[in-house]
Amino acid sequence: MTEAPSEEISPFGLKYRLDSDRRPFNRNEVRRLAHGRTGVYALWLPAETEGRHECLYVGMSEACVRRRLLQHLQNETNPALFRQLRLFRDIVKFSAAFTSGRRETLDLETAVIQAWQPTANRNKLG
Repeated sequence: MTEAPSEEISPFGLKYRLDSDRRPFNRNEVRRLAHGRTGVYALWLPAETEGRHECLYVGMSEACVRRRLLQHLQNETNPALFRQLRLFRDIVKFSAAFTSGRRETLDLETAVIQAWQPTANRNKLG
């Protein structure tokens, strides 16, 4: 995951990064992310079609994406996401796109949730 400043990347580019830059969802990979960066992240499960993934969950952090992802690994409170992580922990992947501020973060999270309709985000689709 490239961690260049998001000012150089369009919203389309940020969404593309989330859709294409997947890593195994484990502590070692998450800790490779820069500390203290705001942004949006996605959790993925392999789909039935080889090489494709289904978006399980989209989240954001206005403080630190790295810290928020580590929280998901330690203590998940979303029942739908907890169930999926418990069942599929070894095959879940994550991606992250860093943003430059609150408005960009909220806009990107909203757009991605509406477009991908992740199963564990059903409460945010209203």
